[in-house]
Amino acid sequence: MSNFGALVLHGLFEHKGRHKDNVAWLEKLGIEAFSFNLPGHGELNEKGHIESWEENLTAISSAFSELEKKDKTIIFAHSYGSLVSVSAILRNRIKPDYLILSAPHFDDYYPKFIKNMSGGLSKIFPKLRAPSPVTKKNLSTDIETVENYFNDPLVFRSLTFKFGSEINNEQKFVNENIQNLKIPTLVLHGSGDKIVPVKASSKISKLENVKFIKVENSKHEILNQDTRTFVLSEIHQWFREQKII
Repeated sequence: MSNFGALVLHGLFEHKGRHKDNVAWLEKLGIEAFSFNLPGHGELNEKGHIESWEENLTAISSAFSELEKKDKTIIFAHSYGSLVSVSAILRNRIKPDYLILSAPHFDDYYPKFIKNMSGGLSKIFPKLRAPSPVTKKNLSTDIETVENYFNDPLVFRSLTFKFGSEINNEQKFVNENIQNLKIPTLVLHGSGDKIVPVKASSKISKLENVKFIKVENSKHEILNQDTRTFVLSEIHQWFREQKII
């Protein structure tokens, strides 16, 4: 039996602690899993700011190297973590064997005028901040999840224009190069996602190596609401199809 290892990546504005249930679920399947805080997130970083995208590439490369003794490796990423992961794969910084993406952040509902301004403003006022688009209405259908999110001291509510500009540039790169993603991939996206639109998954969903599942009656966090059971069952089924379990 293969020796599998998985790296779990969190989304924007949050931290690795919010994904401990997913790490535990993988561990129960016999897959050694761990997560880490991306630059600009967590206790040890300046929240909501990075100087360059290279910080993400360096961080994920370092974390992924922890899996180098495994026979097979899996990336399990949510939203912004999906953008970082696919960016690192397309730039040949990491080479996982399998990829699972939840609501991949290849586009977003951020106001276009703010996104268009971010490039110029990032040069003049790199630390000027824009508010988070996450609200109590668009995060999750689960009330407790929403309350916990907004009471979490490690969740932050804004990011710098420099950070936003780096995200915009990388979204463009990923969308222009997504056809070069060749590894077996499962993409799941909530039909009612008002943070990352379902159309953000349209290009990746058309690839031959990708299985795409639209999760009905779902907001952004498909693993933190009543759709969790369905989503995990679909991932479990995909694992079986790929002979991971």
